[in-house]
Amino acid sequence: MREWSNWAGLERARPERVVQPRDVAEVVAEVERARTGRHPVKMVGTGHSFTAISAPEHTMLTPGGMSGLLSVDRDAMTATAWAGTPLKVLNAELERLGLSLHNMGDIAEQTLAGATSTGTHGTGGVAAGLAAQLAALELVTGTGETLRASAEENPDVFAAARVGLGALGVLTTLTFRVEPLFLLRAHEQPMTWHEALDRFDQMVAESHHVDMYWFPHTDRMLTKRNDRLDADVAEAEPVGRLRGWLDDDFLSNTVFGWLTAAANHAPRAIPAMNRLSARALGERTYSDVAHRVFTSPRRVVF
Repeated sequence: MREWSNWAGLERARPERVVQPRDVAEVVAEVERARTGRHPVKMVGTGHSFTAISAPEHTMLTPGGMSGLLSVDRDAMTATAWAGTPLKVLNAELERLGLSLHNMGDIAEQTLAGATSTGTHGTGGVAAGLAAQLAALELVTGTGETLRASAEENPDVFAAARVGLGALGVLTTLTFRVEPLFLLRAHEQPMTWHEALDRFDQMVAESHHVDMYWFPHTDRMLTKRNDRLDADVAEAEPVGRLRGWLDDDFLSNTVFGWLTAAANHAPRAIPAMNRLSARALGERTYSDVAHRVFTSPRRVVF
C-alpha cells in the first residue's frame, strides 16, 4: 500500500489501489469500477494544495500517464494538453513553438488540472490567472460520461469546472488560449514595509505584474515588478549563471531550507532568522522568456 502526502507534508493518506491511466477510456473504466464498488476514486496532481482536498481515500489515479501537449491551433491561438501535464512541461513545449501563456503563478511543478482547479493565479491587473485562460476542457463525470465544455458547449459546466476543486469529475484535457512568445523584465528590490505600501499604487500603475513578499517579525519586504517586452525586438538578459546559483539555488533554497529546518526545532529564533534572511536579499534586474521570470524554483516547502 502506497502512502500519499501533499507537498507541504500536512496531509497523508493510504489508498487501497493506485492506478496510472494512459487515456480517457482507462479513466472511464476506473470511474465505473468505483461506481460499481461504491467507493471513492480521486485523480491526484502533485499535491500543492495545503488541504486534504486531493487526498485519495480508496482508489488513487496518478497523472503521469496523461501528460504532454496534444495539439496547437494557430488560427484560434489555443493549445490543448493532457490535464496531467506539469506546467513546466507545457511552458517548455510552448516556448519551442514560439508561444506562451498570458500569466501564471510562481511555481511550475503543478499539473495543469491541479493548478487550474485550485485557482492558481499569478499577479497582474490586466492578465488573468490560469483558469480564466481556458478556452475548453474535457472531463469524465461521476457517472462515467465524457463531457466537453467551453463557453459555447455546456457553458454552465465550463463556468464551474475551471476552478472545480475536482468536484465535477476527472479533468482529462485542457485547452488554453495562448499568444506569441514574449519576454518579461523583472526588477527585484528590497523595501521597508512602509516604503512598499506607500509606493504600491504607483508600482501597480506602472508595471504589468507586482509581487510583494513580507518577512514576518520584520519591517522588510521583497518587491518584484515584471514588465512585458517584445520578443522580436528586445533581447533576453537573464541572471548570470553564478548570480543565479547564488541567489536562487544556494540562498533562496539551500540556506533558507537550513534556516527553516532549524526554526522548526527552535521557534524562538524565527524573528532573528527572518531578519537575517530579509537583509541577505539584494536588488537585481533581469529579463527572459515569460515563464522563466514568472516561476521560481521552490525546494523549501511552505
